[in-house]
Amino acid sequence: MATQYKKIQNKLHPKEAEQSKTDLKPKASRDALLLVLIALTLVILAIGWNTMDDIGRAMYGFMVAGMVIVYLNRRLTNLSENIRKCLIAVSSTLLLGSIVMLGYSVYLQFFK
Repeated sequence: MATQYKKIQNKLHPKEAEQSKTDLKPKASRDALLLVLIALTLVILAIGWNTMDDIGRAMYGFMVAGMVIVYLNRRLTNLSENIRKCLIAVSSTLLLGSIVMLGYSVYLQFFK
C-alpha cells in the first residue's frame, strides 16, 4: 500500500531533481569549440580574401554569420521563445546557404 501511495505521489508531484534536469546550461567546452571555429573561419576569410571569388566570400560570410548567431543563441538566456525560434531559423538558413554556395562552387569548378 505504501508503494502505491509513493507512485501516486510521484505522479502528482514529481521530484525537483527531475525538473532541474531540463534547465541545463550548455557546456563551456562546446562554446569554446564554436569560438575556435568562428575564429578559424575568420582567419581563412581574411587571408584568402584576395584569392577568393564572390562565391567563396559569400560561403565563408554565411558560415561566419550563422555560427555567430548560434553562439549568441546559446549565450543569451533572457530571450523569449519566439526570438529563439527566429534565431534558430536564421542560423539554419545561413548555414544551409553556405552549403549551397559550396555545392555551386564545386559545380562551377568541376562540372562546367
